[in-house]
Amino acid sequence: MRRPPLPRRLRLDDLTPRRRRQVRLLRTVAVLLALGAVVVRLGDGTDEATALPPAPAIAPPSIATAPPDAGAEAEPEPTPAPPRLAPLRVRVPTIGVDAPVVPVGILPGDVMEIPDDVDDLGWYDPDGLGVAPGRDGTAVLAGHVDSRTQGRGALFDLRELAVGDPVEVVLEDGGVQTWRITAVHQYAKATLPYDEVFTWAGAPRLALITCGGEFDRTERAYLDNIVAYAAPDPSPSS
Repeated sequence: MRRPPLPRRLRLDDLTPRRRRQVRLLRTVAVLLALGAVVVRLGDGTDEATALPPAPAIAPPSIATAPPDAGAEAEPEPTPAPPRLAPLRVRVPTIGVDAPVVPVGILPGDVMEIPDDVDDLGWYDPDGLGVAPGRDGTAVLAGHVDSRTQGRGALFDLRELAVGDPVEVVLEDGGVQTWRITAVHQYAKATLPYDEVFTWAGAPRLALITCGGEFDRTERAYLDNIVAYAAPDPSPSS
């Protein structure tokens, strides 16, 4: 599976009028593969004195195979991957979140795009190559913590989540997934482990990301990122 570029920054700082008009153009990397045909030409003037006679055809040896054991159990069929369904909404009852989700991509400079509206969450899905919730790897959803002009964002209280808190993801087919928080981490922005957060393999995982920590009034930006990880709820659905 082709993977999208790995972000190296999150566009999660406080919004300004200039930044609201930032170009939201996704970079598309096109890879062209050229297939070449190799033509082998055989010579017409074979020397009869040195030409070797064709080798006799040799029949492959017969291999005796034992008849299948009627009593043996058949190999179990591999479990098919769940369908790739886009998330439309995220609900986190513990902190009062009920936010719409929109797909986002990557901006020049390897910056993950974030919705301008602080009430929305962005699902990282550049060129349709992001991890959908429930598929192998990490489905990444990010949003602003707040804005000078819009107030508190959907994930303002993300840092208050505790292990075991539920997260609901509404999918495009109307289905609802239930997840449970497994960890909440606070990273300095300079040390955010992008390779660990953005994954395309391993058990299904959800990552909710926003800003946190101290606010640098000169740079008008928070110094840290808050990342809440969640795993599928193991309890049977009713």
